[in-house]
Amino acid sequence: MSSVLVVDDDPALVRMVRLALVSDGFEVETAGDGIEGLDCMQQRMFDVVVVDLQMPRMDGRTFHRELRARGYRTPVVILSAYGAEAAGEELGAEAAVSKPFDPDALTAAVRRLLRSA
Repeated sequence: MSSVLVVDDDPALVRMVRLALVSDGFEVETAGDGIEGLDCMQQRMFDVVVVDLQMPRMDGRTFHRELRARGYRTPVVILSAYGAEAAGEELGAEAAVSKPFDPDALTAAVRRLLRSA
């Protein structure tokens, strides 16, 4: 079973993302911000990371840069209400999904990254 780390500070959105991914057969772990997300990455490897851009303490941009600086090559899906695709390209993320998100689009993006990994 493929594992996905979801990094987002919105509990309602995290529940929806988790439901979409678990329903599609993924194992899901969550973190409330980038600092927690990096802690999770140190504890275990994930196949894909889904990260929001706007979060307290450490936002998604900083999380993504720090992830790469620490040598992690885990594929990243940017999830944002504010220009997800442009931000994804700017950061070099492998995929981007706009909020409000379509569960099928999110799971398709995760599956596409797993196939190309």
